[in-house]
Amino acid sequence: MTAKPLPTKLRKEPLLDVICGVNFVSDVSADALLPGLLLPKLAGKQPKFETLPAAQLPQVVRDNDPNLQSAPLMRVVVDEQFTVLIGSKWLAVGCQMPYAGWAAFREMIQVVFKVLGDAPFVKGVERYSLKYVDFIQNDGAKNNLSRFNLKIEIAGRTLSEQSTQIRTEIVEDEFLHATTIVSPATARRNDGSIIGEGTVVDVDTHRAEILEISEFLDRLPQLLDEIHLANKKFFFDLLSSEGLEELDPQYD
Repeated sequence: MTAKPLPTKLRKEPLLDVICGVNFVSDVSADALLPGLLLPKLAGKQPKFETLPAAQLPQVVRDNDPNLQSAPLMRVVVDEQFTVLIGSKWLAVGCQMPYAGWAAFREMIQVVFKVLGDAPFVKGVERYSLKYVDFIQNDGAKNNLSRFNLKIEIAGRTLSEQSTQIRTEIVEDEFLHATTIVSPATARRNDGSIIGEGTVVDVDTHRAEILEISEFLDRLPQLLDEIHLANKKFFFDLLSSEGLEELDPQYD
């Protein structure tokens, strides 16, 4: 656990993507019913509904393939700012860039997740997660792993500027941080234009906890703040002093 103060803002914002999801137990494939229940929650907003390719697969195929069980089947874009993803037993909220900030994102997550309380076919929650994907652009042509608190040695050779892809899962208290680092990587904007070359850092924080829907929704504000803080601490612990200074941190 980090003891140093956490930045409140990064003047050089590295964020590419963020998504908060919940896996739930359901008697039926929820993607057919949740959109209708969600619509009243979005009163006054401008949602756009879109069916995704995975929805074309037979349900029996999706149910028997672990990789498809949490696949999004429908996407709802809300006010061109937030994205709701609906699966057969999975619901998630993302924020389009530029990031609206944790307060606004947290509020939208709560609005969307409350739909589970209106769904009698949803029996409980199994797991929830929060993922942030960041991109730290290289300084010139330099691909430098010294930005991270990361020590890797292979065959007696210490990795520092080599092309490297790492994925690991680190358990910390009640959370699991599924962490991926890809360096070098090329980042693109939604329109396909290239941002640049650098390092992608994906921290996907999970908590497996079986909860009744009523308890999950009652505790949701606290649960969101806890998982957000755990993800944030892990990301800043992952950065070296050099890497953090590159992002120009601000402390209020």
